[in-house]
Amino acid sequence: MPKRGETAARILAAAKEIVRSTGPDSLTFDAVAARVGVSKQAVLYWYPNKARLIEALVRPALEAESAAGMAAIRADVTAAEAIRAYISALAVFHTADLDRFRLMYVTPQIGQRSGRNGQMLTTLGRIHPATTEMYDTLAACLMKNGRYERLVDARRAAAAMHTALLGLILRMAMADALNAPLRLRDDALVDALVDVMTPKAA
Repeated sequence: MPKRGETAARILAAAKEIVRSTGPDSLTFDAVAARVGVSKQAVLYWYPNKARLIEALVRPALEAESAAGMAAIRADVTAAEAIRAYISALAVFHTADLDRFRLMYVTPQIGQRSGRNGQMLTTLGRIHPATTEMYDTLAACLMKNGRYERLVDARRAAAAMHTALLGLILRMAMADALNAPLRLRDDALVDALVDVMTPKAA
């Protein structure tokens, strides 16, 4: 007889494999149940709606991403050095596993309408703290280095830098999925992005 939680773990493993092998559109309760070898009701027992299933899939990866970003930021460096370390660490984190990136940033968008019943809004409320902590860490460093005078501006900058990197990683993930490599090397693109974010002093 399976131990408590073992079925939940198998459901998550099956859901990840479905996303990796056939794409986010294929993530349905019926598909998960068939892969695990349980009834659809057994899946719904652990994850009563798709929003909760996606949260369980995405949240650990977002927390790992946040940890990687925060670990790269040191207090004794310049703002430019902190930005370079932050972007570079997140680039390494994501390019090391593009399937995980798709799981994190593509899967939650499939078939979801946040305003329909509030489920995705509630889920996002549980997911956001990890990313918020990462932004706060970089923002504090930027404030300490005098790059920004207001915390709100520093936090916006941290969020914008992260978003810009995600856009670049999305292009890489698309090129990977289509087996059509970009003309420029991934590391060269990341370096160029950092250069844009950290203009040279006059």
